[in-house]
Amino acid sequence: MSTTLAMVDQAVIVTIVIACAWPALWTGWSIVAGLAAAGFGAVLLGRQFRALECMAHEASHYNWTRDNRRLNDLLATLLACVPTGSRLDVYRVSHLRHHRRFGTRDDPDLANYRRFGLEELDRASILSFALDSLSRMPAYRRRWKETSGGLGRLPVMPFVWAVVLAIVPAGIVWGSWSAALAAAGVWLLGYGVLLPVVRFLGECNEHIYTGSHTVFDSTISNLGLMPRIFIHPHGDGYHTVHHLWPGVPHHQIRNLHRRLVVNDPEGYTARLRHRTRFLSSPVRGLQSEGRAGR
Repeated sequence: MSTTLAMVDQAVIVTIVIACAWPALWTGWSIVAGLAAAGFGAVLLGRQFRALECMAHEASHYNWTRDNRRLNDLLATLLACVPTGSRLDVYRVSHLRHHRRFGTRDDPDLANYRRFGLEELDRASILSFALDSLSRMPAYRRRWKETSGGLGRLPVMPFVWAVVLAIVPAGIVWGSWSAALAAAGVWLLGYGVLLPVVRFLGECNEHIYTGSHTVFDSTISNLGLMPRIFIHPHGDGYHTVHHLWPGVPHHQIRNLHRRLVVNDPEGYTARLRHRTRFLSSPVRGLQSEGRAGR
């Protein structure tokens, strides 16, 4: 399941890059339409790369294949980590520490929340949130490289992957080096600009440590349709369930959430902290949102 899904994610990325290279052959006023298509394609690429990062997260818990951990790591490295420029072994150390030492001084996510002031982001409007987030992005990106292993020679791998599977094929498909250059531009915009933004939007919405004393109360589920599709793909929005049972794979986590909603109305349904809109503050209890995410 995970292997197939990651391959589909890769195929979608390649398709978007090649498709968005075609407008490079246009001239005149159609260039404007081509630039618009490239921008839209880059946004979709950001989401798709984030989907692959979510699959790498799955692999850090050995959720691709529990019967063979070496195979789990090999498949995830080839299909999820190489295109996104992360090292599974380095990321696993940091992420599992987040689970095992949650809420302590050893929790790397808590350190990030404190360091970047993620709980204090201005959510009064889209503009204020965007400006507040952008001010934190440079330091946030440097920190991500440290905790994901994106240092040394590793950043070269996504470029090699893109050239071999997307950029050169785009030039061949459209019969033009201009198309290949356009494909490179679209890929770079999606990978280098939009992916960090989508990653930041996802990670800043997962916890509220202040005033909380348990993993359940500190964790936020993002259950709205649009957040689940674009910001938290592959079950990443069901974050509370994930912290309670990190061994549940992405393709089963929504079903577990639904079962808990039905079978644990007082302990889970009435107490779950969640949001259905990206800028909204978390609320407690699914009754107030029509049992969101069901």
